[in-house]
Amino acid sequence: MTTRHHLPLRRLATLALMAALTASVAHAGAKVSIMPPELDFGRLEQNEARSANLIVRNEGDIVLTIMNVESTCGCTVAKPLRDSLAPGESTTIEVTFSSKDFQGPQHKIITVQTNDPVRPIIEIPVLADVHAPLIVQPADKAASFGRVPLGQGAEQVIEFSAPDQPSLTIETIKTRPDLFTIELSPGAAANTRRATIRLRKDAPSGPIRELVTFHTNVPQRSQVDITVTGTVLAPVVLLPEEVNFRYASPNVKMSRKFVLRPQSGTTVNVKEATIDLPGFKVTAVTRNAESGETMIEIEGLPLATGDPVAVAAKGRLNGTLRVLTDAKNAPELKAAVKYMIKM
Repeated sequence: MTTRHHLPLRRLATLALMAALTASVAHAGAKVSIMPPELDFGRLEQNEARSANLIVRNEGDIVLTIMNVESTCGCTVAKPLRDSLAPGESTTIEVTFSSKDFQGPQHKIITVQTNDPVRPIIEIPVLADVHAPLIVQPADKAASFGRVPLGQGAEQVIEFSAPDQPSLTIETIKTRPDLFTIELSPGAAANTRRATIRLRKDAPSGPIRELVTFHTNVPQRSQVDITVTGTVLAPVVLLPEEVNFRYASPNVKMSRKFVLRPQSGTTVNVKEATIDLPGFKVTAVTRNAESGETMIEIEGLPLATGDPVAVAAKGRLNGTLRVLTDAKNAPELKAAVKYMIKM
């Protein structure tokens, strides 16, 4: 009877020893502990700042090194009072949350990087609820039309609400009537309003980046700026818009291909292509019937350092590739071409 129980007891002893050794190995080295596990700053007003501390402790058996502390937008993190902690030591990291013009619940992250082999990176959630006297949607206060074909038009809607006001009034005080129109309309409640920003169909081609400013009856936010962006696509574009050969080597030919690219379904023909950059000429104009694109090739040699034109330009030669087309909305397209020579 005794003999039959010896082997199980030995096995249990062996397993216990292995478990102890495994636990010892698992806990060896630096071991980081950060308290509290998250920071909740509660309710804040806009443009209010509040601070709290994180306690970083070394629960391991070798020195813990704090290598980096980073935060996402909205938080300012001070350097830890100490970045090297002996076993059992601790330090603090001061975190300041600035509500700026955020609105509603906020969830940010603080990242702490140490030499803990098990948890080298720890993320600490930072929470806050920012009270906004005027809520704007989209929250980034931006209206983007994206890429719009010429003559098509587009629209974006901005919604305003004033939770602390019985009613909301709003008016436009700054806009670009040549690019877009703005229609103000009631929202679902008396303290809500909608602004529909419509891109005009006759807006010219090119990028758009403008500020539309509204005035409201909310004392804390009497003025609101909305960023309006987008690009009105020309019926045809010349790419690239600029070529810089930089420093040219003597007697070494330079060449480049440009693409005249019309909108899908549009046919554009090149009537003439010229370049006024000294030493350059247009060598080929080739249209691809399948894609509708036209390839324009230029080439040239750099001027000699003693050339009067090069001397007058101090070695910086600039010119323009001009392409004349039969497109009514884009009769002429240009691209800058430049190079330099060592004088």
